[in-house]
Amino acid sequence: MYAPFIISSIVEDNPIGDKIDAHNVSWLEQLLNAQVQLSKYGTGLRGIAVVFIGTGPQDVIHQEETTFDADKKEWYVQLRLPYAALEQATEEEVLGLMAREYLQALRGLGGREQVVDFDWEGLVGEVERVMRGE
Repeated sequence: MYAPFIISSIVEDNPIGDKIDAHNVSWLEQLLNAQVQLSKYGTGLRGIAVVFIGTGPQDVIHQEETTFDADKKEWYVQLRLPYAALEQATEEEVLGLMAREYLQALRGLGGREQVVDFDWEGLVGEVERVMRGE
């Protein structure tokens, strides 16, 4: 990974995709990389890449998934955003939704026991504080 925190998306070319991609993806990535030092929590994890899926219910190709590459010490997560909520939300509300989904994913990452020498709770707490603007 080129940075400890990578944020990207899979979206449709429509106003809903724009709400995710226009500013929010890069803003979240820049915020996390500027304010959170992943290495501070141990040597067991070097990177977390999250892909937000913002496609309609007809999309059966892109699914949520979580994988950990033990050799690279990198976690890869795909998160599906609720399309109905995206339709009604402003870009700012979509950012809040993305932040909540990101935190929920960090809290519930299955297979965290695969990562040795890493303080998950410390990371989750710091990411939560950063996303609240503290």
